[in-house]
Amino acid sequence: MIRYRLDDLGWYQFEWLIQALLKSECGLAVETWSASGGDYGKDAFCAHELTFPSKSPSTQGPFVFQVKFVENANASGAKPEAAIQKAIEKEIERIQSRIGQGDWEKPTYYSLITNAPLSPSVRNKLTGKLQAALPDSKIILWGANDVCDSLDANDSIRRSFPQLLSLRDLDELIRGALNAESRERSLSAIENARMLVNVFVPTSAYELCWEILREHHFAVLEGPPEVGKTAIAWMIALAQISQGWEGISCDKPEDFFERYVHERCQIFVADDAFGRTEYRVTSGQEWEKYLGRILNRLDHQHWLIWTSRKNILERAKQVWDLQEPATRFPSPGDVLVDASHLTRYEKALILYRHAKSAHFEQQTKEILKQHVEEIVDDPSFTPERIRRFVKDTIPVLANRFHKGELSDRQVRTEIRKAIQTPTEHMRKSFRVLPPSHKIYLVSLLGTERNDIYVKDSRKIYQQRAAALETSENIDQIIEELSESFIRFVERGKR
Repeated sequence: MIRYRLDDLGWYQFEWLIQALLKSECGLAVETWSASGGDYGKDAFCAHELTFPSKSPSTQGPFVFQVKFVENANASGAKPEAAIQKAIEKEIERIQSRIGQGDWEKPTYYSLITNAPLSPSVRNKLTGKLQAALPDSKIILWGANDVCDSLDANDSIRRSFPQLLSLRDLDELIRGALNAESRERSLSAIENARMLVNVFVPTSAYELCWEILREHHFAVLEGPPEVGKTAIAWMIALAQISQGWEGISCDKPEDFFERYVHERCQIFVADDAFGRTEYRVTSGQEWEKYLGRILNRLDHQHWLIWTSRKNILERAKQVWDLQEPATRFPSPGDVLVDASHLTRYEKALILYRHAKSAHFEQQTKEILKQHVEEIVDDPSFTPERIRRFVKDTIPVLANRFHKGELSDRQVRTEIRKAIQTPTEHMRKSFRVLPPSHKIYLVSLLGTERNDIYVKDSRKIYQQRAAALETSENIDQIIEELSESFIRFVERGKR
């Protein structure tokens, strides 16, 4: 059994991983191509000198790197030798054709990298076949264990590809990084992360959060429920735990002060610290009171991640400015990360990771393939709704479709309904809102338009609130509901 279950990545992410490893191992001189084609069979290439296959001295190119992914190559009882040999034979035909047509210059080094394990006999056999096709080239083969060795030596790659943490034996990884006391202190963080690792996708918000933490040691992940704030926070914590940091869960400021140890590297996560639903609008007062003192203790060995909203941070800054106006306090814009923005590619990967983890039967996979675009493009797409959809909805739809109980059109309708239906988390979020906030949201639902100007929403609320003989500060209500139940866009932009 290899140390990382590379099969779980799938061919696209495996190729992406190898390209990153090559750049890390050999430098930016390595050129990489996308999976969209036009690369003439080269997943990575360099025409110049590289420190490859050894770290020194540099050797003269050109270098050609190709990636071959074999499905389930490392599964129990798998025998991938035949599959990889067949792939090599087809690749040899393509190589000879490309050289004959002038698409390839004969490489000095030809490297083939695969997720399949390569025994000495298989390695010798494949090297012989490739050497016969490229007699003037030096042949380098990387199998599954070679890739794992490279991963072990590249901490930065494991951080950039946090899904790799889900592919390794998590307990062994943590035991090697933390002593018993630190493991106990980090237990809550580890358990929270453990539930996410099999399906996590590193989004642009994840990368931005890393950048902010390195600079300011404090980051605030904001956005509506279900968009992945919690997942980002715990996966960053897990990445640091794997490097020997303690991961501390903080429900209140006292947790930070009680568990802070100056001599240790620690990452603190205040996830939903302002109420389990995040919308208990008075629950952030203690954090506002103590945040300045907390920030003064943060440094390159002590980080804090909030999953919150910017108005909590802004009020904390106002409190601190009154107390210590000359003390440095980060500008909200410097530490905020909007976790709600997901690219189409990121959504597709989220759906893929959940589906891969579910181990669907073929008929369910076919239904997903047929409807993948409408799922990814649905405006109600969130990671949590996709988790629920993959777990509870799509297997039932596939079974009913296979039995002839649903038409393709009906399946399409059911998919849309499932993704657009609010989760129980959202229902709970609404239930605990103050009456004034509920009135405002219901007022918006009473209009015929899909969007409405802020000034008009104020008038509608005031009319309804007057009829119900209640009144609150409308601007505060709007602020506290923003990025949770309502979203603002500039006029003329959608």
